[in-house]
Amino acid sequence: MSLLLRGGDPSISSIVNTIRTDITAAGAPSSAGKSSSGSGSDSSDAAQALALCSIANISGLELIQALHVEVQHILVSKSSTPNVRKKAALCLLRLVRTSPNLVAGREFAPHVAQLLQDRHLGVLTSTMSLLNGLAGQHPPEYETLIPYAVHILGMLVLKKACAREYLYYRTPSPWLQIKLLKFLQLYPNALSPEANGAGKKGSKSPPANKAYVSQLTSVVSKILTETDVSDSINKSNADHAVLFEAVNLIVTWGPGGPVQLRDGAMKLLGKFISVREPNIRYLGLMTMARLAQIEGSADGVKKHQATVLVSLKDADISVRRRALDLLFVMCDTDNAERI
Repeated sequence: MSLLLRGGDPSISSIVNTIRTDITAAGAPSSAGKSSSGSGSDSSDAAQALALCSIANISGLELIQALHVEVQHILVSKSSTPNVRKKAALCLLRLVRTSPNLVAGREFAPHVAQLLQDRHLGVLTSTMSLLNGLAGQHPPEYETLIPYAVHILGMLVLKKACAREYLYYRTPSPWLQIKLLKFLQLYPNALSPEANGAGKKGSKSPPANKAYVSQLTSVVSKILTETDVSDSINKSNADHAVLFEAVNLIVTWGPGGPVQLRDGAMKLLGKFISVREPNIRYLGLMTMARLAQIEGSADGVKKHQATVLVSLKDADISVRRRALDLLFVMCDTDNAERI
């Protein structure tokens, strides 16, 4: 059905009730009683998941207006299985992208907070995809969820609390770590005491305000100190993807962020711009150029001037371009003649 129909198709109205029946079927009591094999529950979960996929693929304003309430209900319902919640979160993300004002942020944020306390990493990953889509449109409405994101990052990075099936070359769920770091980049003032509602009366944030700030800096510091070039390409790619998002978070904090983290990031990037792997060198040069624009970073980036100048002779034109970008940022009256 999702292959044959599009959002503006006139026949959409004729399938709305059919899809509604499928996505609400799991919540209805079974007339045959409990099944010893559980196959009835499995089939209803499959029907729900397929119906949610159809809604996301077809989209269209008519379908969205008719079924978005049911999708939100399934997402937050405690009776929904993890597989169905994952599908519902991604389905709602697709609907929100089509109709940005579909979800009222301040009313929906507590439901997202509930989802972020789920222990299933698949549910958390899908929820973070949804949250990044929602918060990207209206950041202030989801600012109170910062402590939840930091708490999850702490569990993954500091405590290595991760189900075995979500370990990727001994790295705990790198995709979830990246989504969490991207979310935190939406809030450049997150380290200031009055940045969010944590610690206020009625707040459900796991850690207190000062505790989550300390935990966040510990997480970023550990990512910086434990990431290195690995013999395994897959592990190296995953670890560096997390690392560069952590550095992007430091860049987002700007001059108000911890100086030791900025210095640590600059030192680490200096090592990466000298490795043989062109992709890592490219990302290192690009990220260093962003970091160099922060007030107080000029002296640190100048220490790597010789390495950057060598990159101007690289065989890869993309690397040469990033080296030129970085030289433009670091150039001043002291080194202009040499550059």
